[in-house]
This record gives sequence, C-alpha cells and structure tokens, in this order.
Amino acid sequence: MELILEKWNEILRTVKEEHELSDISFDTWLKPLSVYNVEGNKLYILVPSEQMGLNYITKKYTLPIKVAIAELIGIDYEIEFILQEQTRTIP
Repeated sequence: MELILEKWNEILRTVKEEHELSDISFDTWLKPLSVYNVEGNKLYILVPSEQMGLNYITKKYTLPIKVAIAELIGIDYEIEFILQEQTRTIP
C-alpha cells in the first residue's frame, strides 16, 4: 500500500496525460480521489462525492487507473471505488 500512496499523484498524472484530460476534468474527477486501503490484490479508492460521481468515476476511470498502476507499480489490482459511508464495512 505504501508504494501506491507514494506514487498516487504520479498515477493520477499518468491517467491525465495518457487520456488527454482537461485540467477541469482532472480537478473535478481524479484529483479528489484518495487511496483508502489495499486488501490482497484489491485497491479501495475513496470518492468524496455523491452516488452520481461514484457511478461516473467507476465507468470512466476504473480501467485507466488500473492500467496506470500496473505500468508504474507492476501490480494488477482490482479497483473498487467507495464512498465515505462505505468505509466502515471495509477492513
């Protein structure tokens, strides 16, 4: 988990550059994301916004983030985006 935390900003920048995201899209959707936990090969990413944001982020950014992590860290994580209220059910 420490390696992901260490490289999180680089991972997000890689997604931004490889997918040619505008600064507005990056600041709105990716920048607010944070790593919550790693359990085995599952990476939990905290989404600070409401359900609509969670659905949009899950559809649009799961694969790009997964690929960027695999490229930069060399581990193929399963990605799960969660909201703050879901954190109490996750180890």
